[in-house]
Amino acid sequence: MYKLIKSLGFMAVLLGISLVSCEEDYPKSHIAPYDTELLAIKIVNAGADGKTVVEGTIDEANKTINFPRLDVETNFSALSFEAELSEGAELQTPVMDFSMDEETSDKTLILRIVNNKRYKEYFVKVRKRVPVYGADFEKPTVYNFSGDNIYSDYADAASTRCASYDGEHVLVVSRATQPHLLKVSDLKKGEINPILLDLTGVSGGTFSYNMGALSNGHVYLSSLSGAKASPLKIYHWETPDSQPETIANINVGSISGAGNRHGDNASYNIDENGNGFIFFGDNAATDFLRIPVSGYKTVDATAIKVLPSKSDATMVTNVYRVGNTDQYLWSGVRIPVTLVNESVGEIYASSVKGEAVAPRIINFNEERYLLVCTAGQGSASTATIALEIYDLSKGATIEEALRKFDEGDNHNPLYQFKLGGSGNGNALAQTDYYIEKDENGKDAKLCVFASRTGSGFVICEFPIKQEEE
Repeated sequence: MYKLIKSLGFMAVLLGISLVSCEEDYPKSHIAPYDTELLAIKIVNAGADGKTVVEGTIDEANKTINFPRLDVETNFSALSFEAELSEGAELQTPVMDFSMDEETSDKTLILRIVNNKRYKEYFVKVRKRVPVYGADFEKPTVYNFSGDNIYSDYADAASTRCASYDGEHVLVVSRATQPHLLKVSDLKKGEINPILLDLTGVSGGTFSYNMGALSNGHVYLSSLSGAKASPLKIYHWETPDSQPETIANINVGSISGAGNRHGDNASYNIDENGNGFIFFGDNAATDFLRIPVSGYKTVDATAIKVLPSKSDATMVTNVYRVGNTDQYLWSGVRIPVTLVNESVGEIYASSVKGEAVAPRIINFNEERYLLVCTAGQGSASTATIALEIYDLSKGATIEEALRKFDEGDNHNPLYQFKLGGSGNGNALAQTDYYIEKDENGKDAKLCVFASRTGSGFVICEFPIKQEEE
């Protein structure tokens, strides 16, 4: 028995030595067969001469590859890639077509790495080194007087239906309180110091003041004419401290074809010389009164025109001029942003709708934007009440820009600020903007404004866009 045990022990030792020996001799594999790892990648034919080598940055977690901006003279139709890959792996398409039109500055394609039947894909983004224009909407500075920080006059959703902004002041027009201005510099410090307007001689109409606007330092208010027998009045202040002048006292009943009630909305289009039109859409959305103004305070009552509207516009509707052209943008609750002539004749109806009212075109730092405020008219409204900015930079004209926007894949706003509030039947909304210049007179900061009944107002400021790698 002892001999048997001794023999078994000896055999066990031999087996152990044999196993150790096998383990030491067995080859170890640290890379799985047919792996598709991307270790490095570069473009080898960038630049005008096709000889510039550019290294890419790999984000393995998000499966993206980014490159520094490439010279616009690069042959984007045949970019050649070289990569350091796992053994046996290769780029499925080492030469790729990143062609772009002149108005497009970046393009993303899928790059596939293959090894036998295995593959891995990355999103490759290539960008042109082009001058950077426009505003940086990722860096807003917001002065919010809506939502939880609502300005007190807006707490009464039936009374405060209008506000305006010119970069220096905010005008607040409320039926329940005295119309007043707020200095933007005070608001930025969190201070509320109302500048009350002198109301000497401001009387008459269903409400003596209901709408208003700021234009190049001048202040305007207009009454609500609740019936044809009620006068539609327009008042003008040279400065916030001036006494008012009645520049129009209109007997609507004497105007053939005019609707019954005007002044629920007002679109002031006064240029830098004090000339332009004020549009008043009637409550039933059957017409607009187009009232001419010259020199800031001269109204020619004999030149007032009655222009057609549409019931889908509702009383929440606006007509704003496009720059110094003879074209305007019109929209309403169920009327999309529509390019029209000065008689509100349709030229092109865009796809921008969703109660996007108070439409304004902004030209800033070589780009073009559309500013709107969504209304939320009526308790059944599903609109998100917000200031919104859309990119209309493509296209030589506004009509072409709107068409290109509609034809594009992305119809989302560049920027949105939600004002809050709920749908109500008096959802009057306004927009305004101001462009700050630098010491050389170039665009430096874009400042936009939106106000909505029952929601409050907001000022959003954006710096110019800077090139970033």
